Amino acid sequence: MRAVMFDFDGTLGLFRAGWMPLMLDMMMETLGPLGPDPAILRDQAETYVARFTGKDTLHQMEPFVAQVRALGGSPLSPEEYKAEILSRIEHRRREMTAGIESGTIDPDLLLVPGSRKLLERLAARGIPLYLASGTDHGDICEDAAVLKIDHYFAGIYGSAPESLTKRELLRKIVASGIAPNRILTFGDGRVEIEETKAAGGVAVGVATDELECLVMDEKKRRWLLAAGADFIIPNYLEPAISVVLSA
Repeated sequence: MRAVMFDFDGTLGLFRAGWMPLMLDMMMETLGPLGPDPAILRDQAETYVARFTGKDTLHQMEPFVAQVRALGGSPLSPEEYKAEILSRIEHRRREMTAGIESGTIDPDLLLVPGSRKLLERLAARGIPLYLASGTDHGDICEDAAVLKIDHYFAGIYGSAPESLTKRELLRKIVASGIAPNRILTFGDGRVEIEETKAAGGVAVGVATDELECLVMDEKKRRWLLAAGADFIIPNYLEPAISVVLSA
């Protein structure tokens, strides 16, 4: 390894744990009255939500708007739906942030188990680490600082016009002279896995069952395997992470 890229939510941080059911619940408030079978509609929504996990939330809201329109509904704009789901997620996030800042919540409880030890091991090797997320840039920078992991990263990239996408970051790393097969990515979404494999890197799928993050989430595992992950792990505890780091 010469460089390592991490996704954030569900890969390291757990501020937004459970965001997918929350997003699907919001979508079903609109989809449910439009179709005869809510279970089928939710499954369809889950498919495109999972497909675009790791990208800006707008990428998930656009097919949602199309689905509502196809069912004869009158959808809001993708931007309005994004604002609504982020508002719901933000309420949870603020409660957790306040708990950390007041000292009532240990920040490591809001990290996937073993995250800090892994970051320390990689940093000790002198490997540059990068944090890349589809979540808004300001939020990711704040979250990493609250969790006291921001200092591990050579660069933090979130969703913002002036930031880099995961694809652009991978290209930047390669352009710096690092061979693609020396890049390692950790992520719980299809996007970072697919982009890493397309670039020629090695991809680790983090298929953790949030919030405890102690066992594998089989649905995530299937999604990440389909995206091309080379390894699948439930967290960064031994022995799983030793297999990855010694491969």
